Amino acid sequence: MRLWVILAVAVLGWACTPNDSGVEGTLLFGERPLADAQVEIYLKSGQDRSVAPFAVAVTDERGRYRLDLPPGRYYLIGKKREEGEDGRDRMLMAECPINPVEVKGRERVPPFGLREMGRGAGLVPDPGTAVQGRVVGEAGPVEGAWVYVYMNEDAGLMGPSYAEAVRTDAAGSFRIPLPAGSYYLAARQRGDGSRLGEPAPGDLNGVYGKNPVAVPLGQEVELEDLRVAAVDLDNRVLRRSEGKFASTDTAFTGRVVDGQGRSQAGIYVFAYLDRRMVGKPTYISEPSDAQGRFILYLTEGGTYYIGARSRFGGPLEPGERVGTYAGRADRGADIERGTQVSLGDLRVREVW
Repeated sequence: MRLWVILAVAVLGWACTPNDSGVEGTLLFGERPLADAQVEIYLKSGQDRSVAPFAVAVTDERGRYRLDLPPGRYYLIGKKREEGEDGRDRMLMAECPINPVEVKGRERVPPFGLREMGRGAGLVPDPGTAVQGRVVGEAGPVEGAWVYVYMNEDAGLMGPSYAEAVRTDAAGSFRIPLPAGSYYLAARQRGDGSRLGEPAPGDLNGVYGKNPVAVPLGQEVELEDLRVAAVDLDNRVLRRSEGKFASTDTAFTGRVVDGQGRSQAGIYVFAYLDRRMVGKPTYISEPSDAQGRFILYLTEGGTYYIGARSRFGGPLEPGERVGTYAGRADRGADIERGTQVSLGDLRVREVW
């Protein structure tokens, strides 16, 4: 009882005192003020927090925020979801570089910039060092194609493992500042203009014909045209029929939903033989349909460990939806060859 009295007095005392302590500052993206972004206040460091923030503020049209806080040490995180150049949501985030912020009175925090998650570890170019060229299709220069720079060929020059990506201008031209080194280039233009996702039939896709490209220090390398061609439907169907999407008489079925039970379309479901669920999965489903339904074909019976993700290949990027099978503590499910087993609802959540 005494503890509750002390806490009540402390809270009441703070509520009744003038708001003369807290933090204020500005959030940026590049050099522009970032309006409608969140500033979250935590009492502990680390980005993987399982608790709600201690306090939250939203920036005004000039990127400014102000929060009244009792004296103490705080960790500030800036976040915002906004539409990117490809028309899809992107996640902006950054920790305040002077964390923890010691609040003794009214503390003015230096402005700090948010960065696009998944690309914050991009390459730092050397002065005067770059590649430039054009993306060309059968009809001529391609406007709005994404040009990707990869450090190696391990992922087949596909997926979100690229180091840099830029979009071509109206003349199909691009320029990418880089540190000196050796690189692999590819280009894609998807029908919806997006930067990520497997190319569909009719989308344009191509790999630079003279990979790898050597980029000397202080030089701008002029490339030959990077040629793209339409993805062929027959080749795509054949490749899928022979690969991890092949139909069999053994399969897991179910529905992908979010935390509120709403159907989630466009989610890949994976099966691993290793309970650690690392590396490449053994089997992959087609994306879930508009009702969230999926079918995951297998060639053999056994025990499989099930996960789900809105993209496949490369590291997780903020904004993706991911989840695992919750029917067992180890995320595993058993199946006999020649049967279909329903996994029920498989829940996914959005990742920051």
